[in-house]
Amino acid sequence: MEAFKKIIEMVEWEAFHKDRLETGIKRMMSRVDVVALHFLENCVSCALCKTACPYYYVDEKYSPVNKAEEARKIYRKELTFAGKILGPLVHARKPGSAEDLDRIAEFAYACTNCGACYTTCPFGIDSGVLINHVRTMLTTTGRVPTILQAFEMAELTGMYLQVPGLMQAWEETMKKAAEAIGRELPFDKEGAEIMLFPTLIDTLFTPGAVIGAIKLLDKMGADWTLPSKPLGVRPPIATVIGDTEGVKAQLGKVHEYLEKMKPKKVVLVDGGFVYPAMRWKMATVLGKRPGYKVLHLVELVYGALREGKLKLATTDDKVTWHSPCQLGRRGGVILEPEEVMRRLSNGYRPLPHHGLHTFCCGGGAGMGCMTRDMHEMMGKLLGASLYDLMGDKEKRFLDAAERRYRLSIKRKMEDIEQSGAEIVVTACPVCIHTIELGAQLYGPKVKVVHLAEYLSEHLEG
Repeated sequence: MEAFKKIIEMVEWEAFHKDRLETGIKRMMSRVDVVALHFLENCVSCALCKTACPYYYVDEKYSPVNKAEEARKIYRKELTFAGKILGPLVHARKPGSAEDLDRIAEFAYACTNCGACYTTCPFGIDSGVLINHVRTMLTTTGRVPTILQAFEMAELTGMYLQVPGLMQAWEETMKKAAEAIGRELPFDKEGAEIMLFPTLIDTLFTPGAVIGAIKLLDKMGADWTLPSKPLGVRPPIATVIGDTEGVKAQLGKVHEYLEKMKPKKVVLVDGGFVYPAMRWKMATVLGKRPGYKVLHLVELVYGALREGKLKLATTDDKVTWHSPCQLGRRGGVILEPEEVMRRLSNGYRPLPHHGLHTFCCGGGAGMGCMTRDMHEMMGKLLGASLYDLMGDKEKRFLDAAERRYRLSIKRKMEDIEQSGAEIVVTACPVCIHTIELGAQLYGPKVKVVHLAEYLSEHLEG
């Protein structure tokens, strides 16, 4: 319970603390580099990005330009001469009340950081990055959802390793995986060609994906290993709330283990934010170049199919691929999964909006975690109700966020329905959860499955 008391101290939705706000603004401004400066300075408010955002369809006020403007107001006030002198006349303003922070929090948590605004913008403005900067400030002031703060604290402190319900999910998945390949799993083997990197969330929400990945590696005859214990809840979960210090700390822990094990490749099952964080951001964040290459499982499978190291039994399933925004649009893995799916199924049909232009499901950047169902489930696993720790203001905030989240899914489901697919394959646990919810709310009644599990069901021989 001591950990939960610390969370209560960090989360503060009811009050306004000027000292915490100033600290938060300093942390936010410390993230302004030459790239962010371009995002801050060069938006012309043409609003071409608005139709790319899933939350614009919930309410037009949630267009990327409007949300990112909250970062620009603070930036102008803090770092420009005109803003310091003229203030509101040049739209330069810092939050000055609890009501200001409440409004900013509403905008900041109506964003999945999917990158669709970035690829749509004619000037290459990434509003999602600026909105994540705003989350940095909000987290420091205490305007952060308790459940996300709890996940981050559990990961950074290693508390998750002491939670029986969470570790049971990990151990049961590993036991079933060993049974699936008929031998003991090769845990913590130094110098292996491949380090499979499942997270705790993988085993909790998509255990079939972890088992499927292990079956695929076994079928390839690969020299592989995996950690005996999860190296985080979903590392680095601090990225969701904009905690840059937490991101560096958790990536540092992961990197230390991987450097000790010395694999040549690290293969991820999760196609969410874990992928761009570990493949593209780790070197910059830690200031060192890893001695291993990070890949997603689908990249490994794609190569194995081309080299004849893996064969799949062809199917006629009416199946489509939903590209997770962080794996595809932000991570660059667009060609490989579609090619794998085309090889597997004669009935493959791409979504009307696919690849770089795929529609976000609406659940990323923590949006899919802030639901009543998720709080109840995690309460059972943790043995303590996070919802009961919250004040009335946060509960109202979460109720509104959940309503927005549910509405944001509709556009994705319409896209899936147009494809005529009966099975949706993807590679992100949040995407799976969100599309399943969307099928319940709006239809069509599709089956949603992780890529690793689906491929492992169609191994030849």
